Amino acid sequence: MPAVVDHEHRRLHVARIAADIIARVGIDALTMRQIAAEAGFSTAIVTHYFSSKQELLLHTYRTAAANAQQRLAAALDRDPCDLLGCIEALLPRDDPSIQDWKVYLAFWHIAVLDPDFAAEQASQALNARRLFRSVLEARAGQGLPPAPAEFDAVARRLLVIVIGVAVQSVFDPVSWSPEVQREYLMAELGPLCHPAIETINP
Repeated sequence: MPAVVDHEHRRLHVARIAADIIARVGIDALTMRQIAAEAGFSTAIVTHYFSSKQELLLHTYRTAAANAQQRLAAALDRDPCDLLGCIEALLPRDDPSIQDWKVYLAFWHIAVLDPDFAAEQASQALNARRLFRSVLEARAGQGLPPAPAEFDAVARRLLVIVIGVAVQSVFDPVSWSPEVQREYLMAELGPLCHPAIETINP
């Protein structure tokens, strides 16, 4: 009897290997042959799931985004008003999240010239702003700032802050350690961090 293959699990496995290659040696080293070798598959199996490097990178990017969504959901389960925890869940603060951000940077490099990738990036950015807005709405329900009229502007500002801090952290992890990230966020956001900063462990 032939073995049952979990195709979604195999696609995820390939995406994880692709992310690891990108994080270790860069996108130029990402080839179907290299992925197959590291996965223990034949190249034919890899190309069965992904017909091109572009398709593979798009799936790997979406997998990295899903990882961030899981971290964010965990933070919001603990406290739906915890804006600081929400932001930190999206930043490169440990090895898995750093790897995700290296995938984002590789993806953005292509998205500059590829309209399909650019559209995907725009969609992910819009989703991030919606998530920030949902946290702001939860805070407003508890009488916390900002005011509803500021939600859209603050959500946009938060996305810019996340991207800026993340890029600095990927390129200079010593100067932008998780502790430094938090200090910067608390100084930059002020009252928007309260009361979350009183309940988050350092």
